[in-house]
Amino acid sequence: MLKQFIGDKSFYKTLFSVAVPIVLQQLITTSVQLVDNVMVGKLGEEAIGSVSAVNQLYFVVILITFGALGGAGIFTAQYYGSKDYDKLKQTFRFKLLTGLMLATLSFILFSLFQRPLVMLFSSNETTIKGAIDYLNIIKWSAFPWILSVAMSNTFREVGVTKPLLYISIVAIFTNAILNFILIFGYLGFPRLGIVGAAYATLIARFVEFFLTFFLVKSRGEVFNTKLFDLFKINKKLLVSIIIMALPLTLNEALWSSGQTVFVHAYARRGDSAFAATTITGTISQLVFVTFGGIATAVAVMVGNTLGKNDLEKAKDNAKKLIAFAVMFAVGTGLLLFILSFFIVDIYDVTEATKNIARFNIRVNALFIPVYSFNVAIYFTLRSGGDTKSTFMMDAMYMWILPVPVALALSYFTKLPVTLMYLFVQMLDIPKMMFGLSRYKKGRWVKNLALHDENEIVEI
Repeated sequence: MLKQFIGDKSFYKTLFSVAVPIVLQQLITTSVQLVDNVMVGKLGEEAIGSVSAVNQLYFVVILITFGALGGAGIFTAQYYGSKDYDKLKQTFRFKLLTGLMLATLSFILFSLFQRPLVMLFSSNETTIKGAIDYLNIIKWSAFPWILSVAMSNTFREVGVTKPLLYISIVAIFTNAILNFILIFGYLGFPRLGIVGAAYATLIARFVEFFLTFFLVKSRGEVFNTKLFDLFKINKKLLVSIIIMALPLTLNEALWSSGQTVFVHAYARRGDSAFAATTITGTISQLVFVTFGGIATAVAVMVGNTLGKNDLEKAKDNAKKLIAFAVMFAVGTGLLLFILSFFIVDIYDVTEATKNIARFNIRVNALFIPVYSFNVAIYFTLRSGGDTKSTFMMDAMYMWILPVPVALALSYFTKLPVTLMYLFVQMLDIPKMMFGLSRYKKGRWVKNLALHDENEIVEI
């Protein structure tokens, strides 16, 4: 019985070759972000609040970007599996055009509505001013960052991951070193505080963009496109991508805004609760980095296999990947629980903030197998284009149950933020049951690359 959930040597060799570089990349990124978080924390809880408010806004942009590009990414993985490189190039063109539009839109919104957006998280005038100063600089990073995502996601979908790890290492250490210099004013530079952190991030984003661009030129021949061909996308393929991308984009928009509502609900318990929520998220990411590896492994080992029309192997791989995700999460959950006893002490915050963060981190440690199961199911459904199920499982479920519960607890009870957090996280269990039921229906087991689209149009 258990053998059906355990792969052979070849299965795990492929899994680790695809997932490990992504996990290492995200682990390094998260570790450096933790250091950055601590450096900003040296400026006080208000500084943490300022940066966290802006980062939460960018979190929405990030998730919408992943949703919009993810629709094309489903086709990228399958066309690469079927060796249809012409249509593969067209999916890449769609990503670049969509990325430019999203970057422009986010820049406009963050230029026109700074104060009302920041005030969703704090009414402290010092925090608001710091956040606006930070946002005025960081808003420019949307252009290099989103284009880097479009390029790097395509590499991942065709199974090229190691070079991205090296690029990420260069970018995040550039960010960390510049943070140290510009926040505190070393090597003759002025002490800029959180503004220095913004400049450091902006420079690092451009470094990442140029390195990824050069990687496309040298290693991206199967999907790279000429500038003059950028608007040439097959009409039927374009419609197919948009139909696939719309529910994914809507899903990510609703999901990320739902996460923002959670932060808003917790922040109503005061600055300590807001700071603790930020600390919880940053530290928990040390083990949540495995989710990116799961997503990439599913895209390659399920999406590419569906594209080859080997449907039975795709189903078998999916089953084993889900089982591995849960079992591995048990170990990472234990690690996170152990970390909770001492890692919060690296922050220069009040003891009340530390206590809230410790409790919430332990909640995440307990529930990470549930989170990991949901991630594996979500990306399995998405790999075969079952975006209706992913929408129902993710965003729709969130807004029907967890979001109203979080707001009700925040506005109509006096429960401490720790219990609020626990109750909201417990709602991932019924989500797990619903996701499993959609997975068993098997609507995701299909080869999208079999569709015949011949008409090329200029868009």
